[in-house]
Amino acid sequence: MSQLQKKFEKNGYVIVPGNKILLNKIRKIIFNNIKKNNKIKTKDDAEKNITTILNNFHKFITLKKLNNLRFDIYKKINAGSIFSEIYYEIAREYLDELVGNELAMQKKINLSIQLPKDKDSLLDLHSDIYAGESPFQVVVWIPLVDVYNTKSMFITSPKFNKKMNSDLLNGDKYTAKKMYAKNIKKFKFLNMKFGEILIFSPLILHGNTINSTRESRFSLNCRFKSLLSPYDVLVKSHRNIPNFYKPLNIKPMTKIGLNYIKKNLNVK
Repeated sequence: MSQLQKKFEKNGYVIVPGNKILLNKIRKIIFNNIKKNNKIKTKDDAEKNITTILNNFHKFITLKKLNNLRFDIYKKINAGSIFSEIYYEIAREYLDELVGNELAMQKKINLSIQLPKDKDSLLDLHSDIYAGESPFQVVVWIPLVDVYNTKSMFITSPKFNKKMNSDLLNGDKYTAKKMYAKNIKKFKFLNMKFGEILIFSPLILHGNTINSTRESRFSLNCRFKSLLSPYDVLVKSHRNIPNFYKPLNIKPMTKIGLNYIKKNLNVK
């Protein structure tokens, strides 16, 4: 077992360096959409200027207009396949090692923008399993700026995760907010530089709080799972192909096997 695999099994997540050229490319796509939408003028699109504007984006937009902007950018980056192809390549070497090289990828990449003191962009303590996500998938979370403290997301470890998940799912004693408040010392905010990516298990409890820093946060997230791992295991959530995932890197033998099953067993 590799060091990456050992660390992932131990912690439920890894923070690893991404391909900086590709990361700059997807960040530039986001930035160009923001600049066009908000009519922001810059001397040039150098990396330093992009970083400054993203970190200070709250000075260019109101909370009232934020969600419309986010949704507009979300639609544009998911309109074709280029953005998702770049996204996959950023994490590909790690996904090969942690998940496999025949993959299913979430069809839509999510964009999060959290301004300072914004109470409307919160994601309370949760496990993705609560929403019917696959226990076989990983989440690839990419910050487009440096993140730290409440500008980032918080996460726990497998050591504390099992009991808290059980208490939340099997009783009504705790709400997610109460569980976080009671166990706040068991969670930590991840400090990451732009250029690093986070890969974590959907079983691990995580979330965010009000961003009490003076900077805005931009981040992207997308889910990947082994192509042939089970779908809709826990609930009938339609988290399957083609509703939620799209296939990547199907090997010739897999194609032959799937075609045989479809032809001989009348599987659609």
